[in-house]
Amino acid sequence: MITKIVTIARYNLVRMFRERANLFFVLVFPIAIIAVIGTQFAGEDTPEVGLVGTGDLAERTADRLEDTGAADVRRVDTAADLRDLVVDETLPAGIVVPDDAEAVLRDGRTLEPVVMLGSGEDAAQLEGVLTRAVEAEAVVPRATGELVSRMDASPEEASSVVAGMAEALPAVEIERVLAGGGDPDEEEYGIDQVAVGMLLLMTFLNALTGAASLIQSRKHGVSRRMMGTPTSLRTIVIGEGAGRWSVGMFQALYIMVASALIFGVTWGDIPAAVVVLVLFAAVAAGAAMLVGAVMHNDEQAAGVTVMVGLGLGALGGTMLPLELFGSTMNTVAHFTPHAWAIDAFTELTRRGGTVADILPELGVLAAFAVVLFALAAWRLRLTLTRL
Repeated sequence: MITKIVTIARYNLVRMFRERANLFFVLVFPIAIIAVIGTQFAGEDTPEVGLVGTGDLAERTADRLEDTGAADVRRVDTAADLRDLVVDETLPAGIVVPDDAEAVLRDGRTLEPVVMLGSGEDAAQLEGVLTRAVEAEAVVPRATGELVSRMDASPEEASSVVAGMAEALPAVEIERVLAGGGDPDEEEYGIDQVAVGMLLLMTFLNALTGAASLIQSRKHGVSRRMMGTPTSLRTIVIGEGAGRWSVGMFQALYIMVASALIFGVTWGDIPAAVVVLVLFAAVAAGAAMLVGAVMHNDEQAAGVTVMVGLGLGALGGTMLPLELFGSTMNTVAHFTPHAWAIDAFTELTRRGGTVADILPELGVLAAFAVVLFALAAWRLRLTLTRL
């Protein structure tokens, strides 16, 4: 029995690769989509700002922006040049720090740096980043000036005292956490998440399109000839299901390995990730079996499976992150197996989870697979016995 099941499954897998179009959609298309979409989110998010000024305060401001990672600094020669860069949207914002800013602060005068803002969405946020950097670096010269004027100390003495106090002050380290768990510095939506969505979408879609080949097997008498051999109906049903499952698993494992090698995508705990793939491919195989057992026209089935596969994938969060769904849509999304698989991969890839952490998601996927396979086996038995 096992040998016959493996033979039927291998036949379905080989049959998929006989069509050149399948080679493109299985091997090339998923990786191309990951490259196109994923790299748009995987680049550096640090904005670049312009800075005009050659004085000590300007130098320290530039160092602070670079060291804290708040922005990359492009040094610009004049205020007019900076204005042109901001107007042309080459830079989203910039600041002009007077060359004599240090002396102005020590003399107790008001410093008036100029912040130039573009029309982009990041301009308002960058204004705060630039002004806070200047204000932070202005504390020492401002305090030095106050000390000189109030205590009749020399500028050198006052500067030495203030600098020493600044170094002696205890550091303030703010811990950033997400209330719901996870890493606050992690990309919300990067190439890893794109790869997860594409893996689930293509695994389900390519397995589901196997419904058409099941209908063709019935139409061309392949199923009838198998029943004419010493092969039980149960073996045929399990073999056909194993064939769809093998197609889904090949697609899933290929995307996992290729994305890891080409794009450096991390999949977390590999054994746990493989368990998710095994169950999700079983869900897809069960759905393909059910469609193949119910429908009688392979061309219509091909169109239906594509629409259903894309629709469920979109609804389940493979094309748009579930984080962007509202509460109602998020609930609706979890009527699909895709959303549960995404939750499992999110736990594995972004929170370092293991199999124990994704047992609820695995249980739901297993339930999907059992129900779909039970319905498909029942319907396929009725269909094959009528041949």
